[in-house]
Amino acid sequence: MSGLAGPAIDLVPVSREISVPSTTLTASTPEAINTVRRLETEMRKHEQLEFVTEHLLHAGMYTRTVHFPADSLIAAVLFKVATVLIIQGSAEVWSNGELIRVDGYTVVPCAAGRKIALVTRSDLSASMMFPTDAKTVEEAQMQFTDEYEMLVPLSVPGAHTVLITGE
Repeated sequence: MSGLAGPAIDLVPVSREISVPSTTLTASTPEAINTVRRLETEMRKHEQLEFVTEHLLHAGMYTRTVHFPADSLIAAVLFKVATVLIIQGSAEVWSNGELIRVDGYTVVPCAAGRKIALVTRSDLSASMMFPTDAKTVEEAQMQFTDEYEMLVPLSVPGAHTVLITGE
């Protein structure tokens, strides 16, 4: 995990009060994007984590939810749109050379142009959402990333659940 070192930044502690997040995930620098890409290259040499992706298209929003076990190493695709990311669990998120600790239920505004990596410290659920006019999951995936070929193909049996409400 030496490629994930950096200063830590804590997000707003979980409380019952309404609060504004103390951090956002900003657009990645070219150097940070290349760092995550090098990590991806190393990760491809090892067995890949199997997980289910839940897709929801409803009310002009695309939501993508994934569930990861504790101690998982994840490298995300390059996001080309701004999104909201909701995380439930504990993780260390590497973004632009900084290590951001996430613990509990956290809502994070995320900029377009970001590529991150994370290590889960507990079982973790993450939902990413953005407004869209997409009518299919494929269209939504192509809207949020040009690296959609790196996503688990929709044709993989048991790897996805899809709900498109038409509303």
